[in-house]
Amino acid sequence: MSERKMTRHDSRVLALRALFCWEVGNMDPDECLNYLVVEAQQELILDPDNVEYARALTLTAIDRVSQIDQAIDEVSVGWPVQRMPKVDLSIIRLAYAEAIVLKGAPVEVVLDEAVELAKEFGTHASPKFVNGLLMGIFRKMGWSRIVKNGTIRE
Repeated sequence: MSERKMTRHDSRVLALRALFCWEVGNMDPDECLNYLVVEAQQELILDPDNVEYARALTLTAIDRVSQIDQAIDEVSVGWPVQRMPKVDLSIIRLAYAEAIVLKGAPVEVVLDEAVELAKEFGTHASPKFVNGLLMGIFRKMGWSRIVKNGTIRE
């Protein structure tokens, strides 16, 4: 057992894994989360607030999947949602749920975290793909000032 305490990043990883489990494995998201939480206890000192945050992210992304996918389709010219890599799609859905629906973190933090998740779990092309789609979605949602380093300011 590790002495490392669960962070908000760990919440996002847990949510990503649960959403991917739902998407690819067609499994109940609560069952996925419960299993993943037990597994995470082997490596982390769990924080109930961060576990609940992972649950909220996952269930919000699933609950709003049609809305999120429509927003993705509006900015992803030539890349329908059905053709997107499932890991990348899950990351984008989680970021949308966190930034737009839950407003759980500043948009620039959500964007940075999504790119980090893409580096950790996606392919070599995933960070650029995820960043590009999220930037397009966030611009369309009204966050129009993009600074040089890729962060978004209202």
